[in-house]
Amino acid sequence: MNKMFRKTNIIKVKEKAQPTEDLVAIDAKMELLVNGKLLGKFYLSPEDLEDFTIGYLLDERYINALSDVKEIIINSDTIKVSLSENDNFKTDDLSCYDGWVHQDQPLSHVISDLKVEKDKIIDSYQLLIEKAEVWSKTGGTHVAALVSEDQFIVREDVSRHVAVDKVIGAGLKAGIDFSESFIVCSGRIPPDRVVKLANVGISIMVTKAAPTVEGLRIGDETGITLIGFLRDGRFNIYTHPHRIIL
Repeated sequence: MNKMFRKTNIIKVKEKAQPTEDLVAIDAKMELLVNGKLLGKFYLSPEDLEDFTIGYLLDERYINALSDVKEIIINSDTIKVSLSENDNFKTDDLSCYDGWVHQDQPLSHVISDLKVEKDKIIDSYQLLIEKAEVWSKTGGTHVAALVSEDQFIVREDVSRHVAVDKVIGAGLKAGIDFSESFIVCSGRIPPDRVVKLANVGISIMVTKAAPTVEGLRIGDETGITLIGFLRDGRFNIYTHPHRIIL
């Protein structure tokens, strides 16, 4: 059984209540310490934590490259990171434990010549459903996939933000060119999720849910193509439609 979910006994109210087995997603609270300083506390799934750590540090602008990370030590409730000695690491006054941290910094603008055919978007979302074991069976997680020309990296998490962090971290480790890749994921499109993509140069985000108004504004300003309401072979393109080949 996948370590991200477990079976539990659930009593269903019927004419005669009977114990049954159901699946529930596993979640945990983790503290992230960088160079000995507490960066934040996160509510997430306790899988692929190295991917999360690298992705979060990259898409929230704490590092610029994988080589900036010297060491990651993962314990039961803490993740300890050592950055290179040349990095002058500073913590932020966090308003939240995941999402858009550096709100005082100017928005990144995505530069990408990527164009994607409509059928590839539909096929990628279908493949996401097939590969997302916990999400498909429980609905208790979010899921994201980083799609490049020759790779399809899937990560799941109870947090929609962390799911994106995880695929970004996995993509960085795999050497994927973010400007030539796109993300398909579950969950809505809020502004802090869009900023993560802009900060690493990913130009397209696809989901079955709707974007928020502020998410659309950020997508428009950063040059990201936002696609939502994907269903029955159709979808809405909200910003920068020139990247989609219909």
